[in-house]
Amino acid sequence: MHNQGDAVVYKCKGVYRIEDVGTLDFTFADRKKKYYTLQSVANAKDRAYVPIDDNTNIRKPIEREAVLGLIKRMDDIEILWVRSEKTREQEYKDCISGYVPENWIRVLKTLYKRTEHRGGVTSMDKKYQQILEHALFSEFSYVLGIPENKVEGFIYEQRKKEA
Repeated sequence: MHNQGDAVVYKCKGVYRIEDVGTLDFTFADRKKKYYTLQSVANAKDRAYVPIDDNTNIRKPIEREAVLGLIKRMDDIEILWVRSEKTREQEYKDCISGYVPENWIRVLKTLYKRTEHRGGVTSMDKKYQQILEHALFSEFSYVLGIPENKVEGFIYEQRKKEA
């Protein structure tokens, strides 16, 4: 269980802070159930409500060492091998549905390689690229204590040091 004030990663939407834990006074909400009231760290207008027994859609941010380890291993993370163009989007969704940063990197690498190979980006690929870059960069930003718009440069510099 998480506590009020804790930072959590909510789905692929980024880092949120738990503002409150309790019942909701909304018509759609089960008044017998307790919910986390989540407030986005990046967007003051973005709020979410998650049942406290939902262990699949929120998790604690990964540790700093895990972020640095992921950056170090990026070249070793394999791309996603899509079996069919008809199932591409579903395979992206299946891979990212566990909300694991390594899988986000796997799909991002796939998207970058596909864009490079095609010479352009499809609207579906662009949508997933934006979602996953925000998810990954917002978590890395929070964990590393740097602005989200500096994360890509940080990753580049860390990988350059390893080379």
